[in-house]
Amino acid sequence: MSAKRLNLIQVFRGVAAVLVVLAHTDLIYNQNLNKDFLFKIFTFGGSGVDFFFVLSGFIMFYVHQKDIGHKDRLGTFLFKRFTRIYPLYWVILTSKIFASFIFSYSSDTNDRGIGEFIKAFLLFPQDREILSSSFLGVSWTLTFEVFFYLLFGLLVWLKPKISFPIIGAWLLGVFFHFIGVIKFPQENVILQFIFSDYNLEFVLGCLAAYVLLNRKISNPKPLIYLGLFLYTLSAINYFYKFLPVSSVLTFGIACTLLVLGASSLELKKVINVPNILLFLGNASYSIYLAHGFFINQMTKILNKLQLDIFQNLLVLNILGFIIGIIAIICGCIVYSYIEKPLLTFFKPKAVTT
Repeated sequence: MSAKRLNLIQVFRGVAAVLVVLAHTDLIYNQNLNKDFLFKIFTFGGSGVDFFFVLSGFIMFYVHQKDIGHKDRLGTFLFKRFTRIYPLYWVILTSKIFASFIFSYSSDTNDRGIGEFIKAFLLFPQDREILSSSFLGVSWTLTFEVFFYLLFGLLVWLKPKISFPIIGAWLLGVFFHFIGVIKFPQENVILQFIFSDYNLEFVLGCLAAYVLLNRKISNPKPLIYLGLFLYTLSAINYFYKFLPVSSVLTFGIACTLLVLGASSLELKKVINVPNILLFLGNASYSIYLAHGFFINQMTKILNKLQLDIFQNLLVLNILGFIIGIIAIICGCIVYSYIEKPLLTFFKPKAVTT
């Protein structure tokens, strides 16, 4: 019996994607126009990544917890996970690389060696500056996703008495690195990646799914309210930097409470979700991968126009919202005409693998 589809979780995916779009609108505004978008209040939108990581951990455990310890399901699990990530990513990455070579979209790409191209296509850990300047800036997060899939695949492949101690030892290393007991050189990209704080957010998502499946939460609404409250505090702290606290302790915990509260609520009662929000959730991966390209191109066009009206702060901020909305719409088009057909193509193969 398959797990019940949780529409609110899908809505959260759309929210996370929109948050990242708003954050990158401000970032690219600064790069191309030397202006701030809406007084930089959406810089906290980068927390959409934290949201994605928690959601990924939650969905993975919620959907695949019965696969743990059944190595005969490993092939299907990995095929489904990797075809979910790589095909669309390769299409978007290849498109950007061609744009770089033909239209000089990103001149730095021409200077990269074959090893860096291979790492980018395989989503192997490498310097984020290289990814931002020459490939897809957001792909560093996909590298964490792939690593998490491999770790979960270990749980599927091995018996719990073997896999749990391995995962436990790794988690201990991540925690010790998080609190500063273990330190690795900044230039050691691989060790920094394997023991990164971000890995804890996938674990928090898995923990939320475990609690949902094994504990009865009689009143989930306080969890949602507390999650919203902590998320708001985290956003304020991110903007004003009152406390130098890791996003894992702020946004990560807030997102975990939101996910657990919302999923518990939906298991208790039917919640009608507008179709547009579900569609945004379905299109979130396409939006996430493609939005930066569209925002970059539109702001470059604005910069070339050099119209006096663009000096008006109100006009500039309205344009920022329009650009963000257009980027989201373009992401939805990518979903409808590229990602969705790809998913349809690979789905029957996943069943028979």
